Amino acid sequence: IAAYYQVEHRELDMSVIFADSDCTLLTGRGDIPQGDYASQQQGAQGRPVSTCVPFRNGLFLAAAASVGLSNGCEEIYYGAHADDSAGNAYPDTSMAFNQAMSAAVCEGSGGAVRIVAPFIDSHKAQVVRTGLALRAPYELTWSCYEGGEKPCGRCATCIDRERAFELNGVEDPARRKHKEK
Repeated sequence: IAAYYQVEHRELDMSVIFADSDCTLLTGRGDIPQGDYASQQQGAQGRPVSTCVPFRNGLFLAAAASVGLSNGCEEIYYGAHADDSAGNAYPDTSMAFNQAMSAAVCEGSGGAVRIVAPFIDSHKAQVVRTGLALRAPYELTWSCYEGGEKPCGRCATCIDRERAFELNGVEDPARRKHKEK
């Protein structure tokens, strides 16, 4: 994606921060849940789902604010959307979290940096619709918890993404691309 948009790509190793997490995406222990978020949330009893990486977005936004300040950036864009925060699945995608982090980053940067979350109250189908209108290179992306070279099509994020494309009357370009191979 960085190459497509001709922007610098940086990576930060946060593995030490997540080393003690019991998140199924990070531990390698246990199966990544299959099926939609609604079924996962039934067993979570109001707690975040097992694929929730603890305070991930808080860490990413704090790191982005620091890098942004060092590079003269005034805005940090973050793609949280309403479906992820539904039922407390991922608390660091909620409107309340966004407001708190936005206030903290603004205060901590002396007002120099602000967080912009354009999809915070949008559903994934609306996000896809916006991306289609902007001609986002969806064929270069996929949302899969398995972490492989192609989407699995069975985990909650694959299911949600495919459904979002269906609601827009379009086949997910990532699924189509990998079916052709």
